[in-house]
Amino acid sequence: MDDSSTPSRPGKTAPRLINDLLDHDPRHSARQGRNLLVDPAPRYRGVGSLPSRKGKLECRHTLMRKDYQTTAPRSTDEQPDGSTEYKVAAYCSTCLHHFEVTANFWKRKERKYPCKLADDSNPLHHLRHVETRASPEDEKKAGSKKYKPLIEAHTFVCSGRKCPLVVDIKISAPRLSNHLLSYVLDTAKLEARGRREIKNDPDRYQGLFPQTPVQALGYLRKYLMDAKEAKKPTELKKIARRNKKYMLTFADECDELFIYLDFVPVEETSPEPEEGPNYFWRLPIISDDNRDFIDDVVYEIDTLAMLRPQNEGIRTIARPLPALQDIERSLGCFDYPKKDRVVDLRTDEHPCYISLGVVDNFTDKLIEWAYDRQCECDPSNKPYYLDCLQDLANGRQSPDLQTRVVMATSAGELGQKAIEDSYRYFNLEPESVEGDDHIMGLYKSRIESAPRQKDEARDCLLTIAKHRNSEKIEALANDRTMSFEEALEFLNVSADTASDSIEASAVALSLDSSDKAKIAKALRVIANQRSGDYTLQRAAASLESGTGGSMLDVGDAYNRLQIGARNAPDETVLTYYQSLSNGAPSGSKDSYTEALRVIALDRQSNFLLRKLEDPNADVQAGTAEPVGLDNIGNTCYLNSLLQYYYTIKPVRDMVINFQQHRMGLSEEDIKNKRVGGRIVDKSEIIKAQKFVEELHNLFENLKTASSRSIKPTRELAELTIFSSAAVADFRRASISSPHGPPNLSSIMDGLVYGPQWPPPPPPSLPPTVEEEDIEMVDHPSNKNTENGDDSSEATLIDLDQLPPSYSETLGNEETSPGADVVMVNGEDLPDKSGALEKPPPIPPRNKSGLVIQTNEKRDLLPNDELWKFGSQQDVTEVIGNVMFRLQCAIKPTSIEESSGAQIDIIRDTFFGANTVYTQKAQSLERKTEAWPSIIVFPGKVGRDIYEALDVVYDEQQVEIDNTTVPQYASLSKLPPILQIHIQRTDFDHENHRAFKNRNPVLFPETIYLDRYVDTGDPNSAIMRRRREAWAWKDRLRILEARHAALKNEQAQINVPDALLATKDFVNGLQEEEIEGLEVDPALPEALEERISEVATELEAITGRIATLKQKIQGQFVDIREYEYKLQSVFIHRGEAGGGHYWIYIYDFEHDIWREYNDDWVSEVKDRRTIFDNQGGAGGTPYYLVYVKSSNIKDLVNAVCRDVQEVQEVQMSDATEPWPDLQENGVSIADEDEDTPESRHVEHAKPRPIRPKPTAQEPVSAWDDTWTPNQVPSDLDANGKRW
Repeated sequence: MDDSSTPSRPGKTAPRLINDLLDHDPRHSARQGRNLLVDPAPRYRGVGSLPSRKGKLECRHTLMRKDYQTTAPRSTDEQPDGSTEYKVAAYCSTCLHHFEVTANFWKRKERKYPCKLADDSNPLHHLRHVETRASPEDEKKAGSKKYKPLIEAHTFVCSGRKCPLVVDIKISAPRLSNHLLSYVLDTAKLEARGRREIKNDPDRYQGLFPQTPVQALGYLRKYLMDAKEAKKPTELKKIARRNKKYMLTFADECDELFIYLDFVPVEETSPEPEEGPNYFWRLPIISDDNRDFIDDVVYEIDTLAMLRPQNEGIRTIARPLPALQDIERSLGCFDYPKKDRVVDLRTDEHPCYISLGVVDNFTDKLIEWAYDRQCECDPSNKPYYLDCLQDLANGRQSPDLQTRVVMATSAGELGQKAIEDSYRYFNLEPESVEGDDHIMGLYKSRIESAPRQKDEARDCLLTIAKHRNSEKIEALANDRTMSFEEALEFLNVSADTASDSIEASAVALSLDSSDKAKIAKALRVIANQRSGDYTLQRAAASLESGTGGSMLDVGDAYNRLQIGARNAPDETVLTYYQSLSNGAPSGSKDSYTEALRVIALDRQSNFLLRKLEDPNADVQAGTAEPVGLDNIGNTCYLNSLLQYYYTIKPVRDMVINFQQHRMGLSEEDIKNKRVGGRIVDKSEIIKAQKFVEELHNLFENLKTASSRSIKPTRELAELTIFSSAAVADFRRASISSPHGPPNLSSIMDGLVYGPQWPPPPPPSLPPTVEEEDIEMVDHPSNKNTENGDDSSEATLIDLDQLPPSYSETLGNEETSPGADVVMVNGEDLPDKSGALEKPPPIPPRNKSGLVIQTNEKRDLLPNDELWKFGSQQDVTEVIGNVMFRLQCAIKPTSIEESSGAQIDIIRDTFFGANTVYTQKAQSLERKTEAWPSIIVFPGKVGRDIYEALDVVYDEQQVEIDNTTVPQYASLSKLPPILQIHIQRTDFDHENHRAFKNRNPVLFPETIYLDRYVDTGDPNSAIMRRRREAWAWKDRLRILEARHAALKNEQAQINVPDALLATKDFVNGLQEEEIEGLEVDPALPEALEERISEVATELEAITGRIATLKQKIQGQFVDIREYEYKLQSVFIHRGEAGGGHYWIYIYDFEHDIWREYNDDWVSEVKDRRTIFDNQGGAGGTPYYLVYVKSSNIKDLVNAVCRDVQEVQEVQMSDATEPWPDLQENGVSIADEDEDTPESRHVEHAKPRPIRPKPTAQEPVSAWDDTWTPNQVPSDLDANGKRW
C-alpha cells in the first residue's frame, strides 16, 4: 500500500491518533456528523470560547488489554523489522466497545526504515488517513456479523518517506446487546422468575431464593470458562435445564441468550420412561471462529459484574491490564519526550494542538517537527498551521517556538489571520476577485487621508502582494519614500518648528521607539526641505550610527569629558560637561555637547537629554541603573531578597498587575483554596494580599523612583519576615507570660535556629537624655570590607544605633544549633553588664523624615519585641513565608489532580520535583515530591556544585522496616528558576554550639542538569551512566579510606615513615648489642620490604584515585540539553549567629554583574570577587539561583526602570496633620524633632514627592468590604493605575 496517490491532506502523530481514539465514541459520531479519528480538525479562528470536541455523554475510553488476542512489543527496546506485525486487542471498561489496533511493517516493502525516537528527522510516526472500509450505514446494508459486529474500520499510513508502517483500526460493538443483557441484569425479571419457580414447586426449592444479576453473570461466566477449558468436544459438560440454580436464574426464558452464545440444546431419553425426556444445554464448542467471541463475552461479563452493587453478592474479581502502553509501544511513541504538564480541568485541549496533529504535552522540539511535517503533507493550509504555531508559542510562552515563527515569517511565510486581516483592512475579503489596480487605489487613498497609518497600510498591502503573488502590488508596497508632510506628521511637528526643537522631538521619540532608522529618515527629509540643515543632518547621522553617538564611540565620549568611571551618576556627568563647556570655544563646546549626547543616548538618560535641551530645566536624575533599598534595622537579608524577586519577571509582573491575579474572597473561592495541599482560611488570604499590596508599592517605587535608594515599609518587612502562625504563637505566649516575651525554644519546643534572647531586665524608666542624630553608613567604600568572613565588623549597623532592648541583651546572647539565620547583624561581644547604667541609645533616623501613623489601637505587644523575634527567623522560613503569602494572595491558574493544590505563577516559576526510587524486595517504588529549592551542603573539605548535588541524587542505602535497601532520586520536573540553598550552619557536638561551615562550594556560571533528569526508565542510557558513576564512587571511597589509613595524617606520621623509623630503631638496637636483647637479623630486611610494598601500594592507589576522579568528572560532559545560567548569588558574612547579607545579580542583557548592598548598587568590575573569594572578605555564598537558558528573556530582567516626572509640592510642617487625611483617622507626623545641633537635608530644599491620595481614595488598597457609599479606586497606593 502506498500513499503517494493520496491527495494532500493533514496527518497526526501517533500520540495524537491514540488520544483521538480514546476520545472517539462511535455511538455519537454519526449523529454529530464528525469523526474524531479521520476528519480534519475544525479551524479555530482565535476568537470566542474554545470549541468542545466531545459531548458530555460521550465516552473517554479506558482500554483494557485482551491478553490472548494481543501481540505487542515486549519492551521499549524492541525494534520492528520488515516482517513485523503488532496487534493490540482491547475493550473499553466503560462502554464495552471493542478495539483492534494493528501496526503492520511488511505491507509496504519498498520502505525499510521505521520512524523511531532516536531519529531527529522522524522521531514519531505521522499518520495520514487513506481508507475507511466500514461505517454504520455499511453495516446496515451488509447485515451484522455475530462474532465481529464491526462498526467502522480505518487505515492510516505513516508519511515518513522511508517508514513502512500501516495502521489499521477496527471498532466493533459490545458482543452482548442490551436486549440480551436484560435477561440477566434486569433485577425485576430475575426476582419474578425466581419467585415463580419457587411458587410452582415450593418443596423442591425450599430454602432457596431468587438470584441476583451478579449471581446470574457468575453462572454464565462459569459455563463459558468450562467450555474454554475443554480440550476436545467429548469433554464438554452439559447443563441440566432442571438444575435448581439454573431454573431459579434462567428458567425457560433465556434460550435466546444461550443460543446466541453457541450453546446447543440436547434432548436425552430418561432411564425412567414415565418421567419423560431430559433436557440439557451442551456447552459451546470452541473453534477458531468463535474463540475470540467467547473471550470477548467473558471480558464483558467480568466488567459488568464489577459494576454491580456490592449487596448483590460475591463476584469473580478480574484484574485486566491497561492496553494503552501496548498501543504506544506498537506505534513507537511510548515514553516520547514530554513537556511538564498540569491538566487544567476547566478547559478542553486547545484546538491548535489538534490541527497540528500533536498533543499538549509535546516538547517544543516535537511541535516544531510536527508543524513542518503537517505543512509538507497539507501545503494548501500552511498559513493556518503557521497561525496555530504562533498561538501555541504565545500560550506556552516558548522562546523556541516564537523563534521558529519569526524564522517562518522572515522567510516570507504568511499566517491565515494576517492574510484575512490585511484584506479586511481595505474592506475586502481574501476571496475577493478585485484586480490589482483596484487594491492599489484603495491603498493610495488610505495613506493620503491618514499619513500616520502608512506603515500599517504598507504592511497589509505587502501581505496581499505575497498572497496574490503580485509583483505590481509588491513594488508599490516596497516604495519606502517619505514625503515632507509625512515626516512632519511622524515627528509631530509643524513646518515652522525650529530645527533644534525638531531634533529634540526626534531624540525623545527615539527613546520610545526601536525604529531609529525611520526617525532618521524623517529628519533627513525635513533637512533636505530646509536646504540641508546641518543640525537635523547631524541628528539623523547620530541616530543611524546605532550607538546613538554620531561617529563618536561611547568610550571616546567619556574620555572627551575626562570622566574615568562609566557608572558615574548623571549629575556628575553633567557637572563635568558644564565645567568643560563653560567659556569654551564654539567648536570645543560642540564636541563636548556631542560627547554628552552620546553618553545620554547610550544611557537613555532623560535627565541629560533635557539638560541638553534646556540647561535650566528642573528635572530629576533618571538612570538605567537599579535602585537600592535602605536598611531599616537588621534588614540586609530582606533587602537582598526583595531585590532578587524584583528581577524575576513572572513575580514582578504578577505583583505590579496584582489586580489581574487577585484571589477572590467568596465562600466558594476560599473553600477550594489549597496551597501545597494545605487549606487556607480567609484571614491568611487577606494578610497575604496585604503583603502583595505592600510589595506592589515597593516594586512601583523601584521602577519609578528618581532617588538612588528607597525605603521598604516596616509593614512590608513584618509581613515578609513573620509568618502568621509564628506571630500568633509568639503573641499568645507573650501575653500569657508574666515575664514578657519568651525565647524561641519555649515556642517551638525544640532546638532553635539562631540566637536566643534572654528575658528582658525589670522595667525601669530610662533617664532623659539629649537626642543625638545618628549617621548611617551608606557607602560601601567606607565599610571595612577587608575583614574576613569571621570578622566582628560584619554588620552595616553600629551597635550603638540599635534599639535599647536589642543592644542591652547582646552581651548575654546565647546561640543554639540549627539552620542559618537571617537579618541578625550582631556578633559575639564582651560582656556589657554595665549597659543598664548608661542612657539607652537613640535609634537611627529614617531618611524620609515622614511616617504615617493611624489612630487605630496598637497591638498589646510592643513591636520592638516582635522584631527581636523576627530577627531569629531562619532564611528558609523567610523564603517559605514569602512563597506561601504570594500563593495565598493569587488565584490559581489550574488545579493539581492528585492533591487538589493550586497551580499558579509562583509554583510554575520556582517549583521542581524529585522522584525518589526505592528498590523494595519485589518492586521499584516511586514517590514524587515537589520542592521550591534544593538544599546542598559544603562538606568537610569543600566541593563543587555537581558534587554537592550528587549527595542529593546519588544512590544511597536507607533503612526501611528494619531492612537496608538502595534509594536514589531523579529530577522529574525542572523548574524554570532553580534555587539552591547552601546549608552552612553546622553543629559542634564537643562544644555544643552552632558554627558556620566556610568550606567552599564552587559554582560555575553554567550548569547542566541532564545527569539528574528522570527518564522514567531504570534501564535508560542516562541511568546506566549514573549507575556506572555510583560504582566508581564506591570504589573511590574504599581507595581513599585505604589511602588515608596509609597516610595516617591524624597521627602526623604516615605508615612508610613509621616503618622507616622502626627500621632505623631496630638497626640501632643491633649495633648497640644490648645484653639480653635479641633482635631477629631478618627483621630490618622484612621492614625494608614492607616499606617498599606500602610505597608501591600508595603509588598505585594514588594513580587509581586520579583515574577514577577523571572518569567521574568526564562521565556526563557530553550531555548538555538542560542548561541553566547563574542569575543570583546571596552572600553572607559573619558567624552562624548573625552577620551581614548582600546579593550579586547578573544582568544578561548587558553582560554585567551588580552588587546590591542595601541602599548601594554598583557594578562588579572583577568577577573573581564572586567566584573565587569564598570565605574571605567577600563572605560566603549562601543561596544560588540558576535560570533555564532557553527561557532567560521571559524569566529574568535585571533592570526595570521607568522614571516618571513627579509633581513638586511644598512640604508643610511635618508636626501638623494633613487635614484631608485626618478625617479618615490617619495623621502625618514628623518622626524626629529637629534640635539646634541637627539640621535635616529636606529643609535645604523641598524634595519632590508624589501627590498625596485624595480623601476619596482609601489609604489601604482594596478594602474587600465595601459600603454602599464607597467608590472603588483603580489606583494603587502610589496614585498609579493598576
